[in-house]
Amino acid sequence: MSMMDADNRYGAVSRALHWSMAILLLVNLSSEVWFEALEHRWSDSDLMAWHQTLGLTVFGLLLFRLAWRWVNRSKISMPENWARMAKIGHLALYGLMILMPLSGLATSLGEGDPVSLFGWMVFAPGPEMEWLEDAGEEIHEVLATVFWAAIGIHVAAALAHQFWLGDRVMKRMA
Repeated sequence: MSMMDADNRYGAVSRALHWSMAILLLVNLSSEVWFEALEHRWSDSDLMAWHQTLGLTVFGLLLFRLAWRWVNRSKISMPENWARMAKIGHLALYGLMILMPLSGLATSLGEGDPVSLFGWMVFAPGPEMEWLEDAGEEIHEVLATVFWAAIGIHVAAALAHQFWLGDRVMKRMA
């Protein structure tokens, strides 16, 4: 199993990053559901600490993934029009993965709350800034909705590649 991408298959690092980030993103995007399910067992601050940890972990993995993409340029080719759409789709997903944690950070800092990563305080509590909290929260919620749509489009595109174009793209990422 090669670490680097090949002409017919993504390498082990690309696949591990893709699937670990996908799982973490889906868990974090569905945090409203697990917040409600766990609200009687955990405090709101503990739940938010886990939400922040997942978000910051995805952000860290994203930074590594961007560096990896720069070092390991994909060798997998596709028709030009599909390649253009894939590039736009991936740019949208990367943009969302950057903007989501930044808007979440703005929300937490605006609330005056600490921001933690695996229990370590990354940002200490500070003064409340209502304008920052309101703007960050609104943006965070809108981005979450857009993110769900982008994930749906990404999955639909993968299924179209697999079953309509027949280029077995899902096997290359498995």
